[in-house]
Amino acid sequence: MSVMTQAPLFRGTNLVKEFPSGTGGIFGRSKTFRAVDDVSLEVSRGETLALVGESGSGKSTTARLAARLMDVTSGTVEIDGVDVTKASGKDLRGFRGTVQVIFQDPYSSLNPRHTVERLVTAPLTYQQRKIPGGARAFTRELMERVGLNPNHSERYPAQFSGGQAQRIGIARALAVSPRLVICDEAVSALDVSVQAQVINLLRDLQKDEGFGYLFIAHDLAVVRQIATRMAVMSQGRIVETGPRDSIFEAPQHEYTKTLLEAVPRIDPEWERRRRLAQDLRVATSASTSTGTEKEG
Repeated sequence: MSVMTQAPLFRGTNLVKEFPSGTGGIFGRSKTFRAVDDVSLEVSRGETLALVGESGSGKSTTARLAARLMDVTSGTVEIDGVDVTKASGKDLRGFRGTVQVIFQDPYSSLNPRHTVERLVTAPLTYQQRKIPGGARAFTRELMERVGLNPNHSERYPAQFSGGQAQRIGIARALAVSPRLVICDEAVSALDVSVQAQVINLLRDLQKDEGFGYLFIAHDLAVVRQIATRMAVMSQGRIVETGPRDSIFEAPQHEYTKTLLEAVPRIDPEWERRRRLAQDLRVATSASTSTGTEKEG
């Protein structure tokens, strides 16, 4: 008897994104740049998959493909087992209610001419949904939930600090009760103390709602605080995936090792475990080499 397995919340399979990069050759043929090259990712309910890598590695382009803010060149995007790669019209609007994005710069992603109330309720308006309890009460409830003063619902984004503006972005994402939230460098523009507050908020909301995060970041110190799994990206490709602790303590790919060397060492216990794991790998490698020499 076959056992039914539940599809992951999100699955991107063999994602490719190419951009035109001018012409070349004697016939002047169009050239392309492959920003995302055969990337496959999965995010389960209640987990946080961190997609990490240096600037220009293709992380944000992958995030936009996952959110259907860009069309793929090839590959498939699925949510709850449903292929939405070619979704349009009503189907795409329904997908937007399932997947929401929190962007890097809260000010540039919030219309400066709109009040918080209008910003937070905009996704519901787009979804053509009725706003529960009315716009004012709904907004105030969400503002309180993300740690903002509900009495400030008629203020504009410029009247808030960076951390507060990012909380508005989080409230807007929560408005449609998404199942997947894509955080595209969502805390990188914030001060360290504010980063910690927003990360704690994201974790608490995940515990309450059970949604999954695709967390795009280049700062591994931040990733270590929030991720459950990691995918390391370099030059448009995934070079290593695995549980967070396994990658931090025993990275396999040279690129991953280089990234980790740049992480500040502020946890003596983690550093001790990492060195033990490294010493064990070296000893195992040396033992294997010795055994091979004797056999020869």
